[in-house]
Amino acid sequence: MSRTAGAPPVRLLFLVTTFDRGGAEKVITCLARSLPRDRYAVAVAALQGRSGRIAADLAAAGVPTHDLGMRGKLDFRGALRLRTLLRRERVEVLYSFLFHASLMARLVGAWCGVPVRISTERIAGWEGPARRLLNRLTAGLATRVVAVSEAVRDETARTLGVPPERITVIPNGVNTHEFTPTPRPVVAPVIGCTGRLHRKNGHRILLDAFAAIREAVPEARLLLVGDGPERGPLERTVTRRGLGGAVTFAGEQADVRPWLHRMAVYVQPSIAEGMSNSILEAMACGLPVVATRVGGTPEVVEDGVSGLLVPPDDPSALATSLLTLLGDPARRAAMGAAGRDRVARQFNETDMIRRTTAFLDALVDAAQLRPRVPGAGVAARVGCA
Repeated sequence: MSRTAGAPPVRLLFLVTTFDRGGAEKVITCLARSLPRDRYAVAVAALQGRSGRIAADLAAAGVPTHDLGMRGKLDFRGALRLRTLLRRERVEVLYSFLFHASLMARLVGAWCGVPVRISTERIAGWEGPARRLLNRLTAGLATRVVAVSEAVRDETARTLGVPPERITVIPNGVNTHEFTPTPRPVVAPVIGCTGRLHRKNGHRILLDAFAAIREAVPEARLLLVGDGPERGPLERTVTRRGLGGAVTFAGEQADVRPWLHRMAVYVQPSIAEGMSNSILEAMACGLPVVATRVGGTPEVVEDGVSGLLVPPDDPSALATSLLTLLGDPARRAAMGAAGRDRVARQFNETDMIRRTTAFLDALVDAAQLRPRVPGAGVAARVGCA
């Protein structure tokens, strides 16, 4: 961003649905901590902030947080509170994540005349007809849409009617200094998965596959790290199938690294996906990955190089690929090393921050929110194409 010396920082508000820990919330926390503070005065708001999990992390980093106090999806008082917040804080850039927050941001942001309104699209092929319609009707109110992968960009253009030139792809990134491989001289046959226990993540399919795996490798174990609405049904399925001694539900963990280090193979059985932070973290830790060929996952996992890709909703194919890697320690090690290298080169946190900063700088310049240095054109800016 080219601006005159002494210009005040641009007032930017990230808006998300909750302060729970998840992929979108990890990205927001990273960006809120890392955007240059001489250029951006950042705050974060949640429609329903009751859990406060990431709010504490943000507060510790000196980032202001706001809870809009919505009690449900149809609590329209949240829109009035957001309007008050936008006007009181004189927000100039409103950057929203996840469906409900983006819907609210588009409508209220346009109502309040926020100059730059950015929505994110983080998943491909999951929204039902009602959400697709609401997304399509309001997408035009966003100044720009950010997609986490090429697959999500294509889906957004096709289903929401957003012109491709208004969609910018900024992949997720992981901190490869924090997520690192650990020596595994003797690796138990532990298959693991981190992430929210939600229907779209395909854990029921994974349990079907694991039941077949246990018949071939009785000592195999399954480690599920995360929580969510599917936990109760999944626990009942484990009990009904007699897998109780082999499946561990670790619950939500603020730090998943110690759990990743217990795994021999990482599995992501998603039915729909955008770009999985969980896969990136596992690869950064040197784990081979077995994942479904959905969304942006093939853009991350090179089939046969850093992992194996299988069709979604196919327990047999999932079990076969997992058994292949469990039985081949040398191939696991080679794939883990290749995955680590790929994440370090192409999906690291530093690049995500750099791309986001350049993207924001270009939009701020284009909106003329700050006086610009003469001769500094927008055409050469990175991240707006």
